[in-house]
Amino acid sequence: MIRRIRGKLSTIDETRALVDNNGISYEVLLPSALAERLKDGPAVGEEITFETIYYIEAGDRKSSHYPRLVGFDDAFDREFFSLYIQVPGLGVKKALKSLVMPIRDIATAIETKDAARLNRLPGVGARLAEKIIAELHGKTAKFALSKKDEPLAKKPTPTPPFADEATEVLLQLQYKPNEAQQMIEKALHDNPKIKSAEQLISCIFQSRHLTEVDS
Repeated sequence: MIRRIRGKLSTIDETRALVDNNGISYEVLLPSALAERLKDGPAVGEEITFETIYYIEAGDRKSSHYPRLVGFDDAFDREFFSLYIQVPGLGVKKALKSLVMPIRDIATAIETKDAARLNRLPGVGARLAEKIIAELHGKTAKFALSKKDEPLAKKPTPTPPFADEATEVLLQLQYKPNEAQQMIEKALHDNPKIKSAEQLISCIFQSRHLTEVDS
């Protein structure tokens, strides 16, 4: 079990960081708001500590499994998340994207059995909201008392209709769905004036080409 990692923050993007420690680079998944805060600050190149959760992610094939790390800058946040992902049907990546309310507000909704409020979290429908309450009610009171009022994840930006067309193109080119989604989200974030699928694909190509040249 890897509970904490300390090292130099090498790179960071919208969802993950690369931490160098004694010649080994560790990829750490991050909540999007935390990633953005670190990306906009002076943290890159500096020593950083993440409170981590280690888990095994199942791949596309039954025999393929990959070790992963999820990181937080606070042990309190890690503790809540470790409890949160024990709910069946709430996987790690879905859970990370759902944290668009402060932890105290999510915990308060659980303790007051406010399923309608949980239902507003990205990826959490009515059935999963009820399941979260059934599994965690009575276990999250201390988190509801937290004074921290910043959400760990950004609210998802609505994607334009032509993003679906661009996704289909990338899937035809043998990219995996999560790879296509990440490339499209990054291109739209970096180029908000994109108006068509053709422009979107062109921006993705230019970004990947520059990355390959730099490497």
